[in-house]
Amino acid sequence: MKDFQLRDMEKADLPLVWQWRNAKHIRKHMYNNQIIPWQDHLAWFEKEQSNPSSVSKIFIHQDRPLGVVRFTDIDQENETCKWGFYIGDKDAPKGSGTIMGILALDFIFGTFPIRKVCAEVLDTNQVSLRYHEKLGFKQEGCLLQQLKREKLLIDVIPMGLFMDQWIKHREILAGRL
Repeated sequence: MKDFQLRDMEKADLPLVWQWRNAKHIRKHMYNNQIIPWQDHLAWFEKEQSNPSSVSKIFIHQDRPLGVVRFTDIDQENETCKWGFYIGDKDAPKGSGTIMGILALDFIFGTFPIRKVCAEVLDTNQVSLRYHEKLGFKQEGCLLQQLKREKLLIDVIPMGLFMDQWIKHREILAGRL
């Protein structure tokens, strides 16, 4: 774990993040699965930089960027937020996703007064569903036929992880690493 870290996303990261956001293996699991034009990507970054309820991090292994973690809708009054992430580098070391999750959840629970992290997983993304369960997230329902992709109707699965659950579950995950 010591070779991995999260750092703030910077303007210099934008070409690589844009490439990842437009990669087919990333887009197919996003709400917006369309190609993102460069100008839209720049506008997104500028908006994110001025949004106090959003944090974007680059996940790094030995100075090599591997992916992105974002926390949005950070609500300090209700102590909740949403998160999203992806490993953009297809050659990331085995176990990188788990380490990214540990670092990200440690960051948000340790930095902000957050008691619950929320996620939304497309039911077509069983890998992400299992990943969230591995991190300790619990399913909180199902939004039936929430998205339409061509002729396919996709359910969205809301999930949540409470800080007290994370503290217990983290020890189990860290022991496995």
